Amino acid sequence: MSVLSRRHGAVALVVILAVTLAACGAAAESAGPVSSLPSEDPSPGPIDLARAELDRALAALERIHPEPFHAAERASFVADLEALKSSLPDLTPEVAAVELMRIWATLAAERDGHQFALPLDIEREPVLPIRVYEFDEGVFVTDALPPHENLVGTRITAVGGTALDEVLEALAPLVPRDGPATVSSFRPLYLLRPIVLRGLGIVGDGAVPVTVSDGSGERTVDLAPVASAEFRAWAGWLPFHGLAPRDGLRHTQHDDPHFAVELLDDGRAVYVRYAQIQPVLGGAIEELRRVAAGPRVELVIVDLRQNTGGNNHTYPPVLQALGEEAIDRPGRLVVLTDRVTFSAASNFATRLDQETSAVFAGEPMGGGLNFWNDVDWINLDDFVLPMRLAVSTRYWEMSTPDDPRLSIEPDLRMRVRAADYFAGRDPLLEAVLAGEAG
Repeated sequence: MSVLSRRHGAVALVVILAVTLAACGAAAESAGPVSSLPSEDPSPGPIDLARAELDRALAALERIHPEPFHAAERASFVADLEALKSSLPDLTPEVAAVELMRIWATLAAERDGHQFALPLDIEREPVLPIRVYEFDEGVFVTDALPPHENLVGTRITAVGGTALDEVLEALAPLVPRDGPATVSSFRPLYLLRPIVLRGLGIVGDGAVPVTVSDGSGERTVDLAPVASAEFRAWAGWLPFHGLAPRDGLRHTQHDDPHFAVELLDDGRAVYVRYAQIQPVLGGAIEELRRVAAGPRVELVIVDLRQNTGGNNHTYPPVLQALGEEAIDRPGRLVVLTDRVTFSAASNFATRLDQETSAVFAGEPMGGGLNFWNDVDWINLDDFVLPMRLAVSTRYWEMSTPDDPRLSIEPDLRMRVRAADYFAGRDPLLEAVLAGEAG
């Protein structure tokens, strides 16, 4: 099995050995009375309970998901589960948890990016005290808890002595995805978890050594993990996989209303920041119509970057307004997307792609066009490390049934660069305002 052959040759420790005592009865044929020893089944040990949890997970998966094996062969999936069950006595809890993440992610090789496997206790689970993002130039620290503020702006080159490229390669099989862009979006969810890094044999117990470069040289810092609840309270919106707020970058600001309209470029462009798919007040939509009807307006830009979704039932009024003749004209409506555009946000983008003349700019969405969503949860309280598994229940088909695309390829594609981010510069918005989106 793959976890037993991880690079570095990490030696798997014995987790918990189940000791089973069974009394067997004895019977003998004789002329005298038949006697036997008393028999009593022992209570199941921790390994037996963990194995039973995997059986229960498989049964629940097949009961809940309408097409559980749309992206994986059932026989291969079951064989992987059986191999994990057999090897549990020889695995640390972290190794077993990571192997379960890998197995569960095989179900989500495409069009099923909501189907996660993560540790159950997400509030107390330890995480590294930094925020990171995968830019074109590498993975950079975008924010950090005290006393590590001086790491902001540095590029991570290694974790636990392992080159970062190797770490990212090892993390990729754990990531569920709608399409390829989901990987770089969601991978930080795993990179910042010491449980995952230990399960891959990259680090040991205690503080996590992270090597960074500031352009003039490298240094290694030992990062002591903090509780996830503390991290989330500090980081705010999109704590693990979003861009930390940066002055000058509208799409990273999360204190603003989730739907806001403003005029840019001396009134030539209407900029709509749609940060979450949530109810939009009618007055805001009327404001969009009014501003878009201005005599100088040539562009209407809808920014869906860093929008992870929300409530699918709330965007139709916005869609209707954008589809009206005053806005929906060739070359007039431009939609900005990135790898974090996901779930209900990608549904909204797909409707725009199907029903309007909008052109797209930025990165391919992390979310798909037709994909599984609306998850139910399975809690494995008695696994060797308690886990929580997501199971999709509904297929959202926003494009045609035979659409082979896993994302929308932008008409103007532009990578996200760390140099621009830290300078507070938005070259994508600048290019769209300059008419480069077509």
